[in-house]
Amino acid sequence: MLYKKLQVLLIAALCLSGSFLPSVAENFSSQIPADCGEVICRSNENSSSQLFIIGLNHRDALTRSNGNKTVRIQEEVYQIGDWLIHREGVELLLPEGFLANKTPKIEVEKIKAALKKSKCNGFPGMKEIEERLVDDKTYVNAEMLLNENHPLRLRQVEDEQSYFAVRDSILKFVNTGKDSCDFLSIKSELDYLQERRTAALLQRIPGMVDDEFQQGNIKAKKAIFTIGMAHIPKIIEYLNKGRIEIHSPLSISNRSQDYTAELNLRKANFNVYVIIPRTLADDPKVLEMNGLDKIVFSFRRQSFVNSSKALP
Repeated sequence: MLYKKLQVLLIAALCLSGSFLPSVAENFSSQIPADCGEVICRSNENSSSQLFIIGLNHRDALTRSNGNKTVRIQEEVYQIGDWLIHREGVELLLPEGFLANKTPKIEVEKIKAALKKSKCNGFPGMKEIEERLVDDKTYVNAEMLLNENHPLRLRQVEDEQSYFAVRDSILKFVNTGKDSCDFLSIKSELDYLQERRTAALLQRIPGMVDDEFQQGNIKAKKAIFTIGMAHIPKIIEYLNKGRIEIHSPLSISNRSQDYTAELNLRKANFNVYVIIPRTLADDPKVLEMNGLDKIVFSFRRQSFVNSSKALP
């Protein structure tokens, strides 16, 4: 397996410089089935309040069709989620893009029995899961299947104003040619709105988890938050800094829309894991394209160093 080979190769790379990420989740990351995914960041390891952030790839945002690896990635997200539900006792799911009042109901056939033990090889029920995910005629994803097969609480973490502002900006960007004099300005505005949306999602999570806990809907302050891979580098940056800093787009000259705030996850003392599916973790081009190559390399190297120090 590529990950195992990298552990050996990392020995030769220990002298290289790299940014230090939050402390390595040695026990937790060693327990996650390696064929399913990989922890690439962790912060505040001593807290019992836990947020598991799973980075993923969705179907095409415009056509709703699967890409070459979408189905396999969605399977791995399902497997990671199932493992967290059964092994960590997570009862709350917070999916990116879920709008409680606007998400259409999908007519789906229930899978016969709830899964009771998670394995990534020979995973019971995965044939049915794959058949559901590969069907382009009916929109279904890993989060919907997790909610369908487990007694989960599902909450809308999206801020609708931010969500629709990003959607409109994407459409505007798609319709703008690279040769347009407004291209850089429109791209800057889209990046700004995406960062504000990501920040809004993160800032809302602690309050939602606490609300569900106080109402007795969940037994512990734990949640799964799923979000696209493109957002993960900024999320890790915010976790490292403990605060959010977003600068105004190029079209705003007086910086009046700069946004800074302490990260609510830090204030609420959350232990945060960032996990990515194995298919994405083992694809160097995907990691580089999403700005995660150096982050993943640094975390793996630090994990290897910490593991070596623990040896007798």
